[in-house]
Amino acid sequence: MTAIEGPPRPYSNFIPDYLKGSIGKWINHTVVRSGIIEHVDSEGRKVYSVKAGSTPNGRYSTETMRKISELARKYAGGSMRFTQALNMEFITKDLEDAQTLTNELNALGFPVGGWEGHIWNMTSCAGYFHCALAATDAPSILQSLANDLHDYFDKEELPSKLAISVSGCPSSCGGSFLTDISISGIHTEVPVVTDAAKTCDMQGTAFSCPVGAIQLKPLPDGSRTLEIRANLCIGCGLCLSACAGIIFQTPEKTDGHAIAIGGKASASRYGTTLGRIVVPFMPNEPPHYEKTVAVVRKIVETWKADAKKGERISDWIDRIGWEKFFMKTGLPFFQQSMEYLDLRGIMTIREGSGR
Repeated sequence: MTAIEGPPRPYSNFIPDYLKGSIGKWINHTVVRSGIIEHVDSEGRKVYSVKAGSTPNGRYSTETMRKISELARKYAGGSMRFTQALNMEFITKDLEDAQTLTNELNALGFPVGGWEGHIWNMTSCAGYFHCALAATDAPSILQSLANDLHDYFDKEELPSKLAISVSGCPSSCGGSFLTDISISGIHTEVPVVTDAAKTCDMQGTAFSCPVGAIQLKPLPDGSRTLEIRANLCIGCGLCLSACAGIIFQTPEKTDGHAIAIGGKASASRYGTTLGRIVVPFMPNEPPHYEKTVAVVRKIVETWKADAKKGERISDWIDRIGWEKFFMKTGLPFFQQSMEYLDLRGIMTIREGSGR
């Protein structure tokens, strides 16, 4: 029998020829400027990585993709990639091409930067585009933040790297709670069960609840429906995707988002940490979310002014303490910040200080 050729295919099939001889031989890299890194292999050969910021949620028109592809053909051996953080990365064979590529990317509206003491990445989930669970417009919030903070990507220096992410709901598909500043959409009302729930897979819907807040409820006529225990519900919205008979009644009035800081997916110092909620509720105020942007800018500017070089936000807070963080930023203090309040505890303040 003849074996069928298929994946995995060697990744070397998809990179420029001038890179193939250097694989596994890199000995040094140097930041030439924010957004350009020089790599040197053991035989003295040099190449240059160029990183450019992306669009919220990595969405592009086909016209823009053709322009990006043309730049890759012209300067990077016909190859480029999108990083996990959705930034664009090209590798050129000489510094002149890297600098010319930088100018052309800037002309298209894509800033080149994002290494060392700058914003490294800004990412979001799809939000309302296709997700039934979204409580906020994640890409729009991210674009508003990028418009306000763009100089920190390629011009103004920060104490250390900064990653920002926005997720439309607590499921955190946008990678929030593992970035320095993260925003997560939250439903602050308990969903209600309608008569249409009788047509759902009720047992499956009950099992979909991550905290066991849904149970089967017998009715006088012998049929069954679902019941949601409000004291257990965390407002994640997963049950809505499992059963069309469960709805939020007034999401336009009660949905919003929370702001957390200090998360990182890193092996440095204390390792991976989850962000802590510092603003438990911000109302959805499209299209530009000015209040949310102002809070994030205040956090960034306070960290920039007070942190030591090399301190990420979590390291800075470890040094000064949460009390001083609230004092320096001027954000309203609430006791839950000092205790257990990460992604899993976000809805414990649904009643009271969260609103």
